[in-house]
This record gives sequence, C-alpha cells and structure tokens, in this order.
Amino acid sequence: MTTPLPTRLLRPGLARRAAEPLAWWVALLAAYLALVSAISVTEITVAALTAAAGAALAVAARRALVTTGTAADPEGGRQPAADLVPVRRPVPPYRLLPPLARLPAQIVADTARVVLRGASGGGWTRLGVAPGAANRGTATLLVSTSPGTYVGGVDPEHGTLRVHRLRPGPSSFERRLQDTGLVHEADEADEADEADEPGGKNGEPA
Repeated sequence: MTTPLPTRLLRPGLARRAAEPLAWWVALLAAYLALVSAISVTEITVAALTAAAGAALAVAARRALVTTGTAADPEGGRQPAADLVPVRRPVPPYRLLPPLARLPAQIVADTARVVLRGASGGGWTRLGVAPGAANRGTATLLVSTSPGTYVGGVDPEHGTLRVHRLRPGPSSFERRLQDTGLVHEADEADEADEADEPGGKNGEPA
C-alpha cells in the first residue's frame, strides 16, 4: 500500500509564488551589475536592494493586470473588452530582443537628460497595447524601465496605457518596441471613448 505524501508536499502554489519574485530579483540584479563599471560590495548591496524593489513592483503590476477568479467565483471578473479577440497570446520573446538590445543605451541617454535638464516637464500620451494581461504587464514594465517614460495608468477595457514622456515624441527604444506589435499609437476612436468616460481625459485634472 502506497503511503500518501504529506499535504505540505502537495502544495506547489507557495513555491510558484516564491519563484516569481526570485526570478525577477535575479534578472534585475544581473542587469544592474552588468551596467556598472566596477563591482564592489557597495554596488552589490545597492543592486540587491534595487532589484528587490523592482521585483516587488513587477510582481505587484503583474497581479494587478491579470484578472483571476476566486473560490466563490472561479470564472473571475468581467473580461476586458480589449481582450475579446481571437488571439491573446503574449508577444513572442524573440521579437523583444531588438528593443531590449537598445534599452541600456536608452537608459543612459534618459539618465543624462534627467541629470542635465531635470525631470520636470514632458507630457502625457496614450499608447495602445496588444490584447492580453501578459502583454499589458510586459509593456508596462518595459515602457517604465527608462527614466524618460513611465506608465501612469492602464486601461484594460480599451487596451491602452497612459504614458508620460519627458521628450515630445517616442524614443528610439519606444519605436523599436512599437515595431514588435507590443504597443502602438492609440487610435483616435479609442482616445475619444476614454475622454467621454468619467475619469477619462475630460475628467482628468489639468
């Protein structure tokens, strides 16, 4: 007769939840250390703390963007209209390689701009994002990585991101990101729909 395994060994959920922030932490730590000229104890400490903060934000963003069900409602909440399309697969990782290769240079350029000119100014714009929670999460993370842009809001219903740019137009990194199909310039119709809703453009403070 087979002896049943202890209940705690049959619960992989905790391991999965721990693996996600750990994976983010390792990736961000490696990226930080790859950008420094000399690795020291101080740099490793700063990198570890920065990577931990980034991992926490990444996990929080993913959980906020992914709609999940509950024990009382396994089907979850209402599916966003932007996701009601035949294909909702994440953009293949290999298509993100060209913009990712440009990202370090963009971070350096935006950091220099912030140091020389300050972080004030700029303006808000809307970007369309490929359908699906995974695409929204990836786009939010990548667009917010460089100091020159960050995502201030996500609208799953219309499939758009509210993005703040320090420069008047998209950066070279953002243009390469648009070439992958992950993000695109928002349609005028989508912007008009958002402006008519409470809290949309017409409802935002000046």
